[in-house]
Amino acid sequence: MFKKIYKFFFSMPFAGILMLALAAAMAVATFIENDYGTMTVQKVIYKSWWFELLWFLFGVSLIANIIIFKLYR
Repeated sequence: MFKKIYKFFFSMPFAGILMLALAAAMAVATFIENDYGTMTVQKVIYKSWWFELLWFLFGVSLIANIIIFKLYR
């Protein structure tokens, strides 16, 4: 069970899903900023806990994939 969870969270498809989620959130933020201003989008998206969680998970997944595929040489 733990091995399946580990493989999923440190897989390339999961990193791709996270990248798409970040891109979608930033695209929505662009439209919100256009309509309501920079301060609103900062509070609603860029400084929210879920956006920071997405960045954290993406960073961990990226580092894990660098180690798994030995891309550090």
